[in-house]
Amino acid sequence: MLRIRQALACGLLMAGTASAGAPASLHTGVDASIRPGDDFYGYANRAWMQATQLPEGASSIDSSSILRALNARRVRDLVAAAVKARSPTPNVRKLADYYASRLDLTAVEARGLAPLSPDLAAIAAIADRKALAAALGRSMRLDDGSNLQAESLWGIWVHQGFHDPDHYAAHLVQGGLGLPEPDDYLSPAPDRLARRALYRAHIATVLKAGGFDQSDVRAARVLDLETAIARTHASRADTDDVFKTDNGWQGIDFAARAPGMDWAAFFAAAGLAPATLFVVWQPGSVIGGARLVADAPLDTWKDYLSFHLIDHYAAVLPRNIRDERRAFDARLAGASPPPPPDPTQEALSATQAMFGDAIGRLYVAHYFPPRARAAAEAMLANIRIVFRDRLANLRWLSPETRAKALAKLAALRVGLGYPESWIDYAPFAVVCGDAFGNLKRGEAFEYRRQLAKLRRPVDPDQWPGQLHPQMAGAILDLSPNSMEFTAGLLQPPYFDPDGDAASNYGSAGAGLAHEISHSFDEVGNLYDAKGRLGLWWTEEDLAHYRAALAPLAAQLDACGHGKQIVGESSADLAGLLVAHEAYRRSLGGKPDAVKNGLTGEQRFFVAFAQRWRRLQTDASLRRQIETDTHAPPACRSNLVRNVTAWDEAFGVRPGDKLYQPTERFRIW
Repeated sequence: MLRIRQALACGLLMAGTASAGAPASLHTGVDASIRPGDDFYGYANRAWMQATQLPEGASSIDSSSILRALNARRVRDLVAAAVKARSPTPNVRKLADYYASRLDLTAVEARGLAPLSPDLAAIAAIADRKALAAALGRSMRLDDGSNLQAESLWGIWVHQGFHDPDHYAAHLVQGGLGLPEPDDYLSPAPDRLARRALYRAHIATVLKAGGFDQSDVRAARVLDLETAIARTHASRADTDDVFKTDNGWQGIDFAARAPGMDWAAFFAAAGLAPATLFVVWQPGSVIGGARLVADAPLDTWKDYLSFHLIDHYAAVLPRNIRDERRAFDARLAGASPPPPPDPTQEALSATQAMFGDAIGRLYVAHYFPPRARAAAEAMLANIRIVFRDRLANLRWLSPETRAKALAKLAALRVGLGYPESWIDYAPFAVVCGDAFGNLKRGEAFEYRRQLAKLRRPVDPDQWPGQLHPQMAGAILDLSPNSMEFTAGLLQPPYFDPDGDAASNYGSAGAGLAHEISHSFDEVGNLYDAKGRLGLWWTEEDLAHYRAALAPLAAQLDACGHGKQIVGESSADLAGLLVAHEAYRRSLGGKPDAVKNGLTGEQRFFVAFAQRWRRLQTDASLRRQIETDTHAPPACRSNLVRNVTAWDEAFGVRPGDKLYQPTERFRIW
C-alpha cells in the first residue's frame, strides 16, 4: 500500500544542487546519425549528453536538477532584491528582515544561550509526570505527511480525514528519535553500532555546550531512552500501509487506550481540544510512548528534552553548537570533515523554509505570467477530455467502476503554477537582529495556523505545505483528490507558453497525463472521488488490470526488474498516449508546421524522449535499477515502441531494434 501523498518531481532549493546553464529547448540537437527505430533515446538525447558534464561530486544531472539550480539562483536574486529595496509590502519586508537576521551571526554570538534560558528553566522545573506530559505537549512539532517520523515524541499533521472529506483531522505520527531509523538504535550491525556511538558523542557535546555537567552520563541515558522509544515504532512497511494507519481515536480515548500519561495535560499544552478527532498513525508508538512517560526516570526525560531543545535551535545558537550540528550531520553521512559553512545559503534556506509561500508569490510575479497559466490550463482541459472519452469506452473496467472513475476524474482538482490563495503572515512578528526569536515565533505561527484548520471545513484548493511555486516539483494527493504542478516546473524545457505545442504536449502534457492516470490505477484504487479511503474496484477489475500489465512487465525485463517498474511505466505510457491524442485535438484538425526539420508528430515524440534525458554515473544507474520503481531513462523513452503513431512518424519498420510487432501495451 502507498501513503496518502507521493512526490512526483519535487525538488527543494538546496545547496550543492547539480548545476548547469539554462535548460536547452526541447527538440533541438537530435542525432541524425542514429536511426530512431534502433535507439530513440540516443537519437533524441545523445547530442545533449555529449555536450553536458556531470558536476563535481554529483551522481547525476537531468533537466529537473538544472531547473532546481536555475530556480535557486532566481530565489537568491529575489530575496537579495527584497533586502535591498526595503519594500513596504508587509510579507516582503518580513522575509527580508528574517533573512538579514539569520545572516547576522555577530548578534547570534552576542546573545549566546540566553534565548534558551526560559525553556531550559521550565524543563529543569519539571517535578512530576503531569508536568512532564505538559512539557511534551509544548514540544509537539508539525509533520507534513511525508516523513517516517516526527522530531518530537509524536508529531501532528493536520489533513483531510480518511473518511470525512469535509473536515480536517489531526494525524498523530511517531517520532522522538535523533537518528533517522529505528534500526540505527536496535540493529547489532557494525555500521549501526558506529552510528550510535557518533550520536552519543554528539548528545554529550551538545549538552556540555549547553552548560550541563556529567554530559557523557546524561548522553548515555538519553540514548537509552531513545532506544526504548525506537522499540515502540512501527515498521516502515506498516507505516506505509494506509489501512494499518487508519485508526480513529477521540481525544478522550487516549487515557484508556494508552495509559500511563496525563493526556489532558498533554493536549492542553499542545493546544488541542479533548474533542479533537485523531488519526493515530502508529498506535504502538502512542501506547509504548505513554508507558515510557510513566516509567522512565524524570531526570532522563529532562535531559532528553534539554538536548533536543538545544539541538533543534542549533542553527541560531553560538558557533560551537552550530559547528557541532554540521559536523555530526557530515559524520553521519560519511563525509568528514564537513564542507565549510555557507552563511548566505544557510540563511536563504532558512528563509525559504519559513517564508516559502511569500517567496513563491514573488517568483510567480516575476517568472510565471498569466499567459503561462492560461496555456497550461488549456492543455490540461484537452487532456481531461481525452481521459474522459477513454474512460467512458474502457471495457476491462466494470460499468459500475467506470462510472466511479469518471466521477473521480470530474472531481479531480489540479493546481497549476501557484495556489489560489496565499498565506497571511500578519500574526508573525519578525524582529531585526533576533534570529532565535524569529525562528521560534515563526514555528509557533505555523503551528497555530495548522491547528486552526481543525475548526473549519477542508479547503480543496490548498497546496501541501512543503510545495511552493518556486520549486521544480509536483505532488499527487490521493486524499484529497488533487494534484499540484509548480511554476518552477512549468517552464522550459518541459513547458513553454510561447513555444511549440507539440513539444509542450510531449513533455509537460505527458507528465500531467501520467499523474492523472494514477488516479485510476491500482494506486488510485485506494481512494475515491472525494479522497475517502476505501477500495472502489471490483476483484474482477483488479484481476483484469494485473493481467493487462503482464506483457508490459515482460517487455520491461530487459531494463531490469520488470515487475518492479511496471506500475510507473504503465503510467508513462498512459501519459504518452493521452497527451498525443490531446495534442492532435489541440490542432483542431489542421496540420502542424514543420520546425527544425521535424514534423509536429516527430517533435511530440522527441519531446517525450528528451523529457527523460539524464547523465549519471554507473553506480547511480545500478542503484536506480535495484531500488527505483521508475525505469531507467532510456527505457522510459523507448516506451514509444508501443505507439503506432510513433512508427508512422519515424518510418519504423520490421528489422528495427525497437519495432514491436505484437503485444503492444494498452490499458487506458
